[in-house]
Amino acid sequence: MSTGDAVEEKSGRGLRRLIVAVVIIALAVWFVLANTEEVGVKLWFVKVETPMWIMLAVVFIAGWAVGALLRRRSAKKRA
Repeated sequence: MSTGDAVEEKSGRGLRRLIVAVVIIALAVWFVLANTEEVGVKLWFVKVETPMWIMLAVVFIAGWAVGALLRRRSAKKRA
């Protein structure tokens, strides 16, 4: 395999990852927009009443942040 093949393989993999990320984000946005009613969430001793889309957005952002932190930690281990 030449270096050109390796670069092409890497860019193809990157494109696939980008497409998957865009699809997941689009599904998340659609899911959030489809669930707009108000919900109550009990956090130990406090009950929070908020529109479901806010709660879903917070959960999606928290999941993204955890994934980013784990990916960064994994990259440091490899280096």
